[in-house]
Formats: sequence, C-alpha cells, structure tokens
Amino acid sequence: MANSQDYHQKIQHLRQIIQNIDCTMLTTVDEDGSLHSRPMSIFNEIDTDGKLWFFTFANSHKVLEIERRQQVNVSFSAPDKQRYISISGTAELVRDRNKLAEKWQPILQTWFHQGLDEPNIALLKININKADYWESLSSFIPQTISFLELSHI
Repeated sequence: MANSQDYHQKIQHLRQIIQNIDCTMLTTVDEDGSLHSRPMSIFNEIDTDGKLWFFTFANSHKVLEIERRQQVNVSFSAPDKQRYISISGTAELVRDRNKLAEKWQPILQTWFHQGLDEPNIALLKININKADYWESLSSFIPQTISFLELSHI
C-alpha cells in the first residue's frame, strides 16, 4: 500500500521535471468526440496536493468542453533538455475568489486586463491521474507516475 510520503515524493518529482516549462498544451474532448488542443501558460507549479491550475475565462469553449467531459491531457515539452511530459486527469472549473487571489500573478494582466475584477475570470483545476515522461538525453524509455492509487491517502 502506498503512503503519503510516496505521494509527496511523486508530486515533487513531477514538479521538478516540469520546472521552467511555462507553456503547455491543454487537450479537451469536443462535443463531437474529437480532441481539441490549445496552448496554455502555466505560472504556478503543481501544488503540494498534486493539482495543476490555469486561469481561464469561464465562458470559453474549453470550459464548455470540460463541463461535458472532464477528461483532459496536459503536455509539456523542453526539447533542448530532451524532456517531454504528458499528464492525464480530470478538470473542473473553480470560481473561488480566495483561490483566484492566491494563484494570481501580475503577468496574467496580459490576458485578464481587469485583473481579478475580470467578470468571467476563473481557474481550471486539473486533478492529475497519471503522468508519463521522458527526460533523458540517452534513453527514450518512458516512465510513468500514477496518482490514482495514491489519491486516497
């Protein structure tokens, strides 16, 4: 049986391998079942609970897709470091003002001109189920971190 130390070690390792990668691709499932990907900026690391957070407009198409089907994929790449990460999980919309304030960074003003006063500002919380990654200059054997068996700790 896995323990909380294993869980936190896995989170820490995942945080380390995505460190300094600030743009990612978020893939959702569209109404017709097709996959839809778009670039997203990530300004906060994976939190200590193993969640990824993205700022978004609550009325965006990706939110409609997530409301229908919560399954998502988030992919990162750093080709110069031969590092590639694919995270699968579920997403949910969060409108909690305290969480928005906690995650806010001034650079986000570029997309959300009114800052935290933006009428449709929200967060996407990604609950990580599994991460596959390749991070070696000499080997492309994928490694997997599964959070499913650890999520009940």
